[in-house]
This record gives sequence, C-alpha cells and structure tokens, in this order.
Amino acid sequence: SAQNSKKVIAVINKADWCHVCQTNGEKIMKEVIPVFNESNVQFLMNDLTSDATKADSKMGLDKAKVYEAVKKINETGLLLLIDAETGKLLEKISVAEPVERLIKTIKKSSMVEKM
Repeated sequence: SAQNSKKVIAVINKADWCHVCQTNGEKIMKEVIPVFNESNVQFLMNDLTSDATKADSKMGLDKAKVYEAVKKINETGLLLLIDAETGKLLEKISVAEPVERLIKTIKKSSMVEKM
C-alpha cells in the first residue's frame, strides 16, 4: 500500500499560540512539502493547540504508527522525522530553519530523492 511504501513520517508539531508555527507554517506547506510530493516521505500534523485538536491529531499519528515517538514532545515549531518502519525518532528540526536546510535535512534523514 502507499502507507507501507513510506520511509519517513515528517510530523509538524504546531499550535495556534506558537509564533514560530504561525510565521513558518506557510513556508513548510508551500515550499517544503511540494518537494517531497513524489517521494517516500509523508507529512502529518500534530496540533497541540488544545486537548481536542491534539486528540484529532492522535488518530492520524496512531494510524501511521508514529504516535509513541511524538507523544512526549510538547515543543512546537518542530519538524519531527520518524522512521516509518520502526517508529523511532530520527531528527528534530526547527521549522524556523531556512527552506534549503529543511529540505536537505529531510532528504538526508530519509535517504530518498524526488522520484
């Protein structure tokens, strides 16, 4: 399945009250995620804004089998790279990093190139 073909799950930890999330979320959506559109990297959101949105996020994280890797990380403004096979945290990256560095780090951690 498409889910099983993913090598890395990139989880974006965000919250409405997080300044870094607000200023960099659009950058991630418009400039980083499209680069990996045809790759083995899947992006998920972990919204820490409230208990309700955190619970909503948990469903998707559980389905991707990466919830255990992120449940104790309450910092926002992070991109968490998780091995899709083992569920292990590979990398914590600040979303405030320049786009080029984010892309390079994701590619390095995931060992995938755009198909």
